[in-house]
Amino acid sequence: MTPHDVLVAVVGVLFAAGAALTVLRVVQGPTILDRMIASDVLLTTMTLVLGAFMALERRTDLIPVLLVLAGSSAFATIAVARSVSKHDRPEPERTEGDPLATVGHAEAVLERTKQQVADLDDEGLDRDDLRPTGGTDR
Repeated sequence: MTPHDVLVAVVGVLFAAGAALTVLRVVQGPTILDRMIASDVLLTTMTLVLGAFMALERRTDLIPVLLVLAGSSAFATIAVARSVSKHDRPEPERTEGDPLATVGHAEAVLERTKQQVADLDDEGLDRDDLRPTGGTDR
């Protein structure tokens, strides 16, 4: 047995162990995120095994299969990232004193603004007096 054969056997055993542990994670979970990440790792392992096989056997006819596996893995990674970002976005906690906690927040702001405008009208100010000053006319 040459050193090359020993290296191929060791790499094959490592790939098989990694794939077996990944399948175990897919089966056991416990969460859907664990299963999704494990399936992504399994696709990546399959891509690596196929790439190693192609390099050892000097075969280029399997490149389309390799590209399909790599593309599937990339799309799965994007899907996992989008799914996790949607589900892990925490809702902001609202308290009693938080104005955003009430349903009528927009109405309250509108009423407050109307009251401020009415107060300005009562003071006899013209709305043209409220234009910002600072150097440039618009």
